[in-house]
Parts: sequence; C-alpha cells; structure tokens
Amino acid sequence: MRLSFPSLTGAPAPRLSVRQNAAELRRELAASFRTLSSVETAWQLGARADTPGTAFFCGYQAAMRQIDPALAADAWAAFCISEAGLRSLRQMQTRFDVQTSCLSGEKSHVMLAGNGLDWLYVVAASDDDLLCVQVAANAPGVEVLSARGIQPFLPDVPHTPVRFNTVNITSGYRCDQAHQRLNKPFRYWEDVHVALAFSGWLLANQSAEYDAFEPSLNGDNHGNDGAVMPALMNAADHLAQCFYAQPQQYSLVALDALEALLVCQDAMLPRLTADARAVWQRDRILLQLATAVRGKIRSALTTARDRD
Repeated sequence: MRLSFPSLTGAPAPRLSVRQNAAELRRELAASFRTLSSVETAWQLGARADTPGTAFFCGYQAAMRQIDPALAADAWAAFCISEAGLRSLRQMQTRFDVQTSCLSGEKSHVMLAGNGLDWLYVVAASDDDLLCVQVAANAPGVEVLSARGIQPFLPDVPHTPVRFNTVNITSGYRCDQAHQRLNKPFRYWEDVHVALAFSGWLLANQSAEYDAFEPSLNGDNHGNDGAVMPALMNAADHLAQCFYAQPQQYSLVALDALEALLVCQDAMLPRLTADARAVWQRDRILLQLATAVRGKIRSALTTARDRD
C-alpha cells in the first residue's frame, strides 16, 4: 500500500488546528482512523495541519493506535512513562497495586493533560514488572499540575506533569512487560508517524514560487532544486513501506529510511514560506532529540546482525 500523495492543485482542504478548533480536528482524525492506515492518517492530516504542533499531534495519535489497536477512532490518548529524575526504569516511583487496582505516582511530561485527552496509558511498577494501564483522563484522583518550565518547541501542544492520587483503575486494558512490548517500540512508532506528519506539513507550506511540481517521483534528478519535493515524497513513501513490512520495531532498513527522510526535510527549509520557516526551525528539534537513542538502537541492531 503506497502513500496517497496530496493534491497540489484545486482548492486546498481546510486547515486543522489542535489549538483553534479541536472539535474539528477530532472529527477529522476519527474519520481518517476509520478508513485509513495509521501512517496514511499521519501523512494526510499532517499536510492539513496549521502548525508543526498540530502535525505532531496527528502523528502522535496515529502512534497511539499501536499502543492500543482497540482505541476508539475519536479518542485522544497519551503514553505516560517519564518521571522527574528517572535515570533507570528500575527506579520508577509510579506504582500499580494489583490487589486494590489503584495507581499512585506522578508522570512529568503528559501531552495536552487537561486539554481534551480522553485516556492516559500509564506505565507503572507492579511487583517485579512494569505494567501499562489505561486511565480515564478525568478519573477521580487524576491531578494535572503546573508545568515546571517553558516548553521551547511545539507551544500549541503543551506537556505538563500529572499526579495519580490512588486512582482506581476500572479499564480492562493491561499490558505486562510494558518496557519490552510498548516503551521500546514506541520510539519507532512515534518516529515514523511524526516524521510522516511533519513531511506532509512541509509539503503544504512551500512558498508559492515552488507550487509548480514536476510529478515524476523516480528521483532521477536529485541534483536539481525541482527534485527536492519529489525526493521528500519518495523518502516518505519508502519509510511507510518499511513500516508496513515491519510494524513492530525498528530495523536497520527502517532506520536508514527515517534518516533519509530527515535529510529531505532539511532540504525543504529554504522552500518554506517565511512564517513556516520560522516555526519549523523552532519545532524541528523534536525529532532531533531522539538522535542519541536511535544511535543506540542502530548499534544494537548492527551487533545482532553481525553476530548472526
């Protein structure tokens, strides 16, 4: 299944905004999740996003469908694992008591906490394992705290701490071995879907002088300025194909595909409108934050390949 490339002619689809019109964004995401794959949703709705923040949110919600494939199409959710000062998952302070089905603790970075989320997927220590439980965002005992500092990027998608004060968990969702089954692959799921959403946004925010598009996507003339856009589209499609082939975890091929797409994104910078260029230079740091983590993943995969 190949990505459907956005039409660059005719009337553009209305822009979507997590800050200005959350209700419309929720409807459009739900309609897309009911009919399209998660990567296609990230790509197409990223192209309609008003900001990189809204594009990120669309990609993130697509990634959350990997955490829980049964998540309702119109539901918004966040994966909650980070804790202040946490250096090792063995030190996790958030705990789930299996006997009482109660969750206690605090997570340091929860996307849009108190701003329209429906569900929190919280990783907590339980006996000798890490368990992920589903928590209603408005459940009694869920307390949204004030942010501890200014978020330097994606200002329209704030991340704030959330405290769980002996919250009774009623959802039947449980995922044991949450580090191996959810936390480790979520790096892959988020990278792929957010990178595709960002790529869609970049395509939609070119300066008018670049609107004329040569439809050849075979990459024959990468050295020409006119090939920047088809190169990005080819790279996005290749990453999508890697994900379709291996949706569970990173492979060396998928890592190469993601990094190739990030290079193509960099090449789009001078083609953006002035306003888009300014916000992209601020928000593009998001994908760069995980560079070191992806380097460790590459090293581990290379070692495993060479051993085999």
